Amino acid sequence: MLTRVSNIEAYRQWMNWAPLHEDDVEPTVEDFIRFITTDEPSEKMRVGTAFHAAIEAAQDGNHDTFSAHGYTFLLPDAEIVLPAIREQRVAKDYGALKVTGKADCVEGKIVYDHKTTSKVDLDRYMDGYQWRYYLDLFEADVFQWNVFQIYEAKREGENVYRVAEPQVLRAYRYPELQQDCVRLAEEFLEFATRMNLPDARLED
Repeated sequence: MLTRVSNIEAYRQWMNWAPLHEDDVEPTVEDFIRFITTDEPSEKMRVGTAFHAAIEAAQDGNHDTFSAHGYTFLLPDAEIVLPAIREQRVAKDYGALKVTGKADCVEGKIVYDHKTTSKVDLDRYMDGYQWRYYLDLFEADVFQWNVFQIYEAKREGENVYRVAEPQVLRAYRYPELQQDCVRLAEEFLEFATRMNLPDARLED
């Protein structure tokens, strides 16, 4: 079976679900399966995809704006340095489960990931398993998030977003990292087999 790192992380979040607000409703198994098997991006997801596409296409030098997929991003007065190797996908077998992930940037033993968010919550990234799988998949030692807080610039026009200076967060390889990834992959495979989930689609 083939799956994405993002699907395994979504499974982990679902299994460890906790309400953030009093009126939050716990997602059912049907909700979770629909989330990872249907291609219905929210507006927030479309904005994030556009920002990633804009960064991927950016050339060296100073930029005031990025544009992609009909969205424009007004950049902060700060230098954003991007490694040369971008958008690299790899895969690895964890028993009968093949797990694939695509890094935003790779430089030596460092994997970079660009995150867009309306509210920065760095602890949430550290608690997750995305970075653990990416370090294992890419045989890297350091995972760095560049967290971009974005918000709609209503006075600038439609589909225009302002971008704050990125916050940088790093996580590091530890001795039991691979075993932790294997354990969670086995749990996900058992669930996916029981629910007869299809292989992940890899179109970007």
